[in-house]
Amino acid sequence: MKLANRWGKVSGVLIAFISSGLSIVILLVVAIQLRPDALLEASRQTVRIYCAAGIAKPVEDIVNAYNAQYGADVEIVRTGGSGELAGQITTEYETELSGGADIYITADDRLLDKAHNSGVIAERFPVAEQRPVIAVPVSSELPLGGLSEMLSNEEVKFGIASERAAVGKLVRRVASDLQLLDQLEQRKATDAENVMTLAQALVAGSLDAAVIWDTTVSQLNQVGAEPVLKIAALVDVSDQTKSEIALGVVSTTPSPTASLQFARFLTANQTGRPSFENYGFSFLPGDDWEQVPEIHLYCGSMFTPVIETAIREFATREGINLYPRWEGCGKLVAAMQSIQDEDLFPDAYLACDESFLVQVQEFFYNPIEFSQNEIVLAVAKSAPSAVRSPLALANSDLRVGICDPEYSALGFLTREILSRNREATAKQADGSLGEENLYQAIERQAVVKADVGPTLISQLVAGGLDAAFVYRSNLASDPKTLQAVNVYSIASDQTGGVATQPWAISKSSRNPALMQRLYEWLDRAEIKSNLKENGFLEPVSD
Repeated sequence: MKLANRWGKVSGVLIAFISSGLSIVILLVVAIQLRPDALLEASRQTVRIYCAAGIAKPVEDIVNAYNAQYGADVEIVRTGGSGELAGQITTEYETELSGGADIYITADDRLLDKAHNSGVIAERFPVAEQRPVIAVPVSSELPLGGLSEMLSNEEVKFGIASERAAVGKLVRRVASDLQLLDQLEQRKATDAENVMTLAQALVAGSLDAAVIWDTTVSQLNQVGAEPVLKIAALVDVSDQTKSEIALGVVSTTPSPTASLQFARFLTANQTGRPSFENYGFSFLPGDDWEQVPEIHLYCGSMFTPVIETAIREFATREGINLYPRWEGCGKLVAAMQSIQDEDLFPDAYLACDESFLVQVQEFFYNPIEFSQNEIVLAVAKSAPSAVRSPLALANSDLRVGICDPEYSALGFLTREILSRNREATAKQADGSLGEENLYQAIERQAVVKADVGPTLISQLVAGGLDAAFVYRSNLASDPKTLQAVNVYSIASDQTGGVATQPWAISKSSRNPALMQRLYEWLDRAEIKSNLKENGFLEPVSD
């Protein structure tokens, strides 16, 4: 369906043609495209996977399909309990051991989050969900309605997994909540290292019952002609205790692009879902599969000097074609409202101010505050008179520059801030006060109305302007500029002088998970530090 039809905004044929044509030209000019040989290089790189034992079956199927289709070299080199594997990749990271894991797939996403927080894991991918259950042989008639019933029946010989396995952690947590943990530990017949070892003991008849995953039951029942296990009860009768399976790319992998491409394949709706659902997993919605996704990003021009390099690094690491469009937010919003081809609609939008996202908010998920930027008055040190506030500019002979409020967030916010100033400023010919607000008075005498702040800065430094309203980041990006101007805040008790920059992912994007990873890439400490050095502020928490 065309976006224009959804919006109820149909442009004329000529306007649509020109608009679409210009959009395509602009996007192609700034495209960050994968080198033709880069994809081949990535497919030749070995990707080593450490995989939680209970997840190995669907992962193995996906690995085989991927290698067959793309001639890749991906392999599961180690299986075991999630905690055991987490400990191993942490040791490899801390000792800088080469030849270890490139990808870690865990049955406990909290272990992955912990590894991410410590720097071991770079990117994270949600995969699927599973539940801890009490399983018994298919012929069993034991009345086990829950954890308390299993513990109270002295004749039941049961096993649980060790705390190094995700299912072992979960059953202990539920038992603790029920004040049954001591009884669980005392009565267990074994605590196997991983869930598959525990399940095999149950099938062999050495146990009457075992706490394993519901998906483990499904997997074992597919091995032979007849089912061998059945679920007697949920460990948590309220069905609130679940485990989220997740995949992480190890931060020290020598093959990040190859690892990320396989991770996208495993978590994609078309290529990963069938295998996981075949084994009883509840697959979490992923991106659509494309070997080389094409991503469109709309980004306010204020960010160009600060995050453009980081965005290029992200595109190269992921092995994607990325089309960033850097422009004033008024123009970006107008472009979005005129787009006819859904494939050209941005996957994400980093706006110069939240007021511009509001205009297209219905097409995006809820935004995240990314940064803030103060609007200031910059006055050339060579200006003929001393000016320290916007009020002093009104009715002066100074050459003033502003941004266009229709095409620029900076211009729009400058107008909003100065229009709220309650002091009358303009004088009539007879000396009486007029009805102009501060913005109207300054706009009347502005000699330049630009699309973006950097245009005003260049004219200010070159001597074409005496004063201009710009973002603080426009000034901080060039030390020479700060030497040539005096900078004054325009915020007051009556008027706010800070713009908030939101990040939002498009509802029509086929790659929302990829866009979330891009946000996390830009939200790293080093990028935040770069933003701060360039005049941006951290968002103020509520």
